[in-house]
Amino acid sequence: MLDKHRKFVDVAQSTYDYGRQLLQATVVLCQSLRCTTRSSGETLPRLNRVWKQFSVSADERQHRLELVLSFHAATERVLQQQCVDENSLNEVDCSGKTLLDRLTTPIIFPDGSEQYFGSPGDTAAAVESIRERLLLVEERRLQPQEAGLHNNEEEKEQRKAVLNGQEMGLDVIGEELNEKEEEEEEEQQQGARPQDEELERMTQDC
Repeated sequence: MLDKHRKFVDVAQSTYDYGRQLLQATVVLCQSLRCTTRSSGETLPRLNRVWKQFSVSADERQHRLELVLSFHAATERVLQQQCVDENSLNEVDCSGKTLLDRLTTPIIFPDGSEQYFGSPGDTAAAVESIRERLLLVEERRLQPQEAGLHNNEEEKEQRKAVLNGQEMGLDVIGEELNEKEEEEEEEQQQGARPQDEELERMTQDC
């Protein structure tokens, strides 16, 4: 599209140059023949005025096409990459907003008059398309955040499982210690019974 526009401008430039040369030659010829130059004299300034307006419109169209190509290229890179850095996302956001502002800004001609580029329907469709692309990029921006939240939830669950396992391990150790203490108490009690019986026999003998 941009190449076609440049070729169109080149053809228009050649046509303008050729027409201007013809008009200038006509003015000179009429002056040399001492004939009226009213028609040629009025046509040349009008041609120059129209050409200036055309040049402003052509430059504006080329600038908008360049913005469109840059925006869509940056958008495609962001949507196709697995890992996207923040700078690339910001670049797309900035170029998209610049393009939206440009599409809704009228062209100002050298004489001070203004004119919107294209029909209102075409402009509205272009703006809607750009906004849809920006929404896709914004969704792409939120994906790492959602993945991070999901990972955080998994980490929390893992920590919780580890803590639960540690608590269960402590409970088992506590039960084993309690059982060991009970066994030691029983052994002490069993060891004390023969001593008591021996003391009773010695008392009776006395």
